[in-house]
Amino acid sequence: MTTVLERPIVFDSVLATVAAVDDLSPHLRRVTFVAPRIAEAVTAGPDQRIKVLLAPPNGGELKLPVGPDWYTQWCAQPADERFIMRTYTVRALRPEVAEIDIEFVLHGVNGPASAWVSEAEPGDQLGLILPFAVDTTSTKGLLHSGVDYVPPATSIRRVLVADETALPALAGILEQLPAAVHATVFVEVPDIRDARPLPTPGTADVTWVVTGETSLLEALKAAALPYDADYAWVAGESSMIKSVRRHLVNAAGMPKSAISFQGYWKRGEAQI
Repeated sequence: MTTVLERPIVFDSVLATVAAVDDLSPHLRRVTFVAPRIAEAVTAGPDQRIKVLLAPPNGGELKLPVGPDWYTQWCAQPADERFIMRTYTVRALRPEVAEIDIEFVLHGVNGPASAWVSEAEPGDQLGLILPFAVDTTSTKGLLHSGVDYVPPATSIRRVLVADETALPALAGILEQLPAAVHATVFVEVPDIRDARPLPTPGTADVTWVVTGETSLLEALKAAALPYDADYAWVAGESSMIKSVRRHLVNAAGMPKSAISFQGYWKRGEAQI
């Protein structure tokens, strides 16, 4: 039997500088970062995960790890000396000009990343852990490279569900939707003013849900889901994705293997 080896997957740190700040809506701010090495970065898919690194809790200097064992270096540091680390999605990567866009949800100063971005302005710096080599040759390689949206090549009817933290990933997914694919989309946002156009080469029926008025689960229950949906991607708060996945399996009849789900955050807990 022949063993097929995965391509090397390489993540490394970069000190990035804020080049621009753009408020997209009341709760979403896009920040453009620049750094020479961003020109070498790559992505494996439209929901590519990366890490944002902030100064440690003790107020010390942000010391970036170096090389592929960056996570081991982080774990080895005393807790109050570790840089603060949060997970975000690459909204856009422009290696030709060494720029990357990240969209942050604004929810006051309750968390370190939200507090940082609330005051961010051009010239500010933070650390990023970016992919410099990914494996796109297999589903396993893609997942290990930091993406969760891996639909089968034969998929033509998809269900996409996201809260505001997954909206940047969803926007990227729809931008890359093939023309022959139809998506039934549900998005929850804190304020209806956070709703925005989601252009796609495919076709998409989008339902916007406002927090406090209803829930994503209730919206799905009230909707006529496509009977022949062949793939679903669900991302956002942990308890939401579990309830939505359960509904897609039990009520919509989708096999568990056809549903990709990712908890971006858990209510009441800090996520890294």
